[in-house]
Amino acid sequence: MTASPDDARHLTFTTLDQLWSSGAPMMLPIEGDPPCRLRLDPRNGLITLITAYEKPEPEVANLLNVGFDAVSSGEEDLAELTVRIAGNVHGAYGLLATIADQLQVQKLPLAVAVAAGVARHREVLAGRGALTTEKEVGLFGELLFLEFLIPVMGAGPAIAAWQGPLSEEHDFTLGSVDVEVKTTSGDGRRHVIHGMDQLVAVRGVPLSLLSIQLTRSAPDWGRTLPQLIAQIRSLAGGHQVAVDAKLDTFGWRTADADLYPTSWVLRNEPRAYAVRGDFPLMTPDVVGPVIPSFGLISDVSYRLDLTHLEYDSLPYPLADFAEAKEN
Repeated sequence: MTASPDDARHLTFTTLDQLWSSGAPMMLPIEGDPPCRLRLDPRNGLITLITAYEKPEPEVANLLNVGFDAVSSGEEDLAELTVRIAGNVHGAYGLLATIADQLQVQKLPLAVAVAAGVARHREVLAGRGALTTEKEVGLFGELLFLEFLIPVMGAGPAIAAWQGPLSEEHDFTLGSVDVEVKTTSGDGRRHVIHGMDQLVAVRGVPLSLLSIQLTRSAPDWGRTLPQLIAQIRSLAGGHQVAVDAKLDTFGWRTADADLYPTSWVLRNEPRAYAVRGDFPLMTPDVVGPVIPSFGLISDVSYRLDLTHLEYDSLPYPLADFAEAKEN
């Protein structure tokens, strides 16, 4: 039974608009069992359904603009399901009214009632979703290098050198060298190269591939992605706006920070590999001459295993980030 303006159990949208525009908070009971109330909070842009608490709790962690709390009121345990209004007060109200109907009319358990209401009102909600583990690890590696660069170069130059994923440049352009950062959580230095141009030097600037290996750790030993981002923002000072803009291009959203519980730590020292001479790679210059109609090929990715390849050193003042080259 879905709430609508004609449903006598609920407000019409006209009445809802009048109450909402008044700006005054209020509590609206919904007749039935279990008892349900709707709390309107126009000033803060929130509508909350309050009802009896029961387990299992509804799963709303992957929904943007929806929150759930279990609260105690005297001897009573209550469930509070809150929707933050995102320009659609009718949709938010309709969602919570539908959940109340599922509880009181259909007699569904709380978690089932919420799931049924969400299924009927998907348009109210924006889905939350973490980056894939591959993208999380990749961003973590770039931020580790940025964290190193800021005290070495200064926040402004270091952040300007970080290009972000939408740039046609390499990950870091540092004047004397470009750096392409590749990060893996595997036990070997196996990295995916996206496209045959990713390891092509540009503007005649030498290019190094920086290989970083991470491993999961206990919270006391490592850091989560949100913790590393918080540190970068702190180091950035007045350049935080530029950091945030580049984080946006990765798909990072601060509101989703709770979706990244994994703590990461370096598995071993990073290593740098100069992309020159006999470095193994596929580029248009290398592959093009041996493949007929080469121009018809696109979207090429390949995996490099650098585990046992001889490594190099980064130039000063970057050298301290990576393992020193063996003599």
